Amino acid sequence: MYTLSIDNLPYVSMTGKLKAKRGWVQSGRKLDCNLFVYVHRGECSIFIDGVRNEYKKGNLAIVPKNTMYRTYSDTGMEFTFFHFDGDITVHEGSEPPVAYISPQKTKDPLYGTMERADRTVVLDKKMLDNEVSSEIEMLLTKCVNAKFRYGESANTLLSLYFAEILFHVSRSYCSRFEVDENYPPAVNKIISYINNNYMRKITLDDLCEEVNISKQYCMRIFKKHMHTTINDYILTTRMKHAAYCLRHTYMNVNETASYLGFSGVSYFSRVFKDYYGVAPSEYFE
Repeated sequence: MYTLSIDNLPYVSMTGKLKAKRGWVQSGRKLDCNLFVYVHRGECSIFIDGVRNEYKKGNLAIVPKNTMYRTYSDTGMEFTFFHFDGDITVHEGSEPPVAYISPQKTKDPLYGTMERADRTVVLDKKMLDNEVSSEIEMLLTKCVNAKFRYGESANTLLSLYFAEILFHVSRSYCSRFEVDENYPPAVNKIISYINNNYMRKITLDDLCEEVNISKQYCMRIFKKHMHTTINDYILTTRMKHAAYCLRHTYMNVNETASYLGFSGVSYFSRVFKDYYGVAPSEYFE
């Protein structure tokens, strides 16, 4: 497991989205910067300090600077990469310290006095496991487009986007270890998956594959401990975020609907009104 301070914005010295053909081999090398790789398609093996790690679509790899690595792809692959600075600290084991698993929350997350927090992200050789939030996918595209559109003048924007990616990746990683002792592990995994993916359509098949349980058992155990159905829990999560966006951010109704993954603003407005009793355009007035 790794930790990286982002008190200062990470400087991205190189980035891009590449395609590698079947049988692609990258011989062993060391970089004088850190390497971030996100796999869009295909599969590959990355040997990091001699240890083989397998990656597929939706997986993300981190290689600290001055670390020997080599890559091989039998199938070919498409990936986004970043070279970035910063001192990565290596820790034994794969479980984050408690301080990073359950960060303190302020009473009001946007307004009022804010205490200075420890700006440290938690990373690992292999992360995400197909639990990629829509924020990460969107930010990966923004990073590549910023470099293409603005060239060298995009350096600050690129660093901002990349720091946000690291934040989301770190939270996704730490959420695996956030458990409520009152719930069985399967329920904690379901809750974690929903919290990471509520901005896209979540099916029962998705949850059962993630937790590796049957549909009937999934629905039964969730209802038993959460006293609500999975669909109602997902709806409540999305509506709480919708209300927060409308009341505490500058997002309008259209932007909120798009951000939360609704197919259209009229559908979002109908669901919102059914839940809160008022139209979203009236909620924040």
